[in-house]
Amino acid sequence: MPNYAIIENGKVVNAVIAEADYAAAQGWVELTSGGIGWDYVNGQFVDNMPRLPEPELTLTVAPTKEELLAQLNALQAQIEALA
Repeated sequence: MPNYAIIENGKVVNAVIAEADYAAAQGWVELTSGGIGWDYVNGQFVDNMPRLPEPELTLTVAPTKEELLAQLNALQAQIEALA
């Protein structure tokens, strides 16, 4: 048995499994895509759910041993300059 959408004011408010003749008598529409919360416009199911933008991914490369030693040496020089 196929799934049918119960549509109110252009929005899918429920989905049910039913026999075709019973669904037609109720005015239900065969659910071919989408689901509850989708819009039904001009005979098509339309996903109206907001989508969050894809986050920007940045690659952070860990410093090398040499870079860390250079930072350490620079900090030690600053500390010695304060003394």
